[in-house]
Amino acid sequence: MPRDFPRRNDLVVATVLRVEEHGVVVSLDEYRGLQGYIPRGHVASGRIKDIRDFVREGDRVVGRVIRADRSKGHVDLSLRYVSREQARRKLEEWKERSRIVSLLRVAASRAGSPDPEGDAVRAWETLEEAAGDVVGILEEAAEEGAGVLTDAGLPPKVAEELLALVREHFKPPLYENQVLLRLFVPTSDGIEAIRSALGGAERYNSDKVRVEAFSAGAPRYVLKVYSTDPTSVKRTTTLAVKRVLEEVRRAGGVGEVVGQRESKRRAA
Repeated sequence: MPRDFPRRNDLVVATVLRVEEHGVVVSLDEYRGLQGYIPRGHVASGRIKDIRDFVREGDRVVGRVIRADRSKGHVDLSLRYVSREQARRKLEEWKERSRIVSLLRVAASRAGSPDPEGDAVRAWETLEEAAGDVVGILEEAAEEGAGVLTDAGLPPKVAEELLALVREHFKPPLYENQVLLRLFVPTSDGIEAIRSALGGAERYNSDKVRVEAFSAGAPRYVLKVYSTDPTSVKRTTTLAVKRVLEEVRRAGGVGEVVGQRESKRRAA
């Protein structure tokens, strides 16, 4: 949850209001109507002939705060000092927060709140303070019930209404395990033997869990296992890796696990 005024070096989401000769006027989307300014030299790196080659009215951008004067209400931003990856992550966080605050607003309204907007923001703050990860606590509530939300500090009626909305609009997270294998079969049909072994791993596909196998550039291959059920991912990964290594060894080759990465992706 952002503060009521940004600080130097913060990343902020902004909407372009006006493109002027010497810079860009923006609205700071997280700060309720507060405006900011992007000086011409901070719109992009290098020489700028026309600012509209880079931004136009209505564009949503991510800027880094380079000056912030609360007493004057002035905020200057730079687009130059934000990497593409930083901008992507910030926008995802902003969209996620906006979506959840919208659900909180509806839940508060259905619970009879006279100030749904204000209560939605306060509910976000309550959940963030209680859990840190607001999406995580909502996912937990979807599985375990409204008690998770009341224990975090939400009023019972709001918690019940929010739980119904979460179960309607949230998709379960996707758990994924990627295993990097080094496989080598020193025969004329070695590649076919490896393909056959990887194909055997894909036979563990089911309605509950998916398995994919592909080359990362011989002799490196990847097994990707994913599901909404983390237990199925772990169990299937163990079985699939064991099967591939055993088949490669039976073909006279060698195989080993050289890396593994687990992740959890949230669906919008």
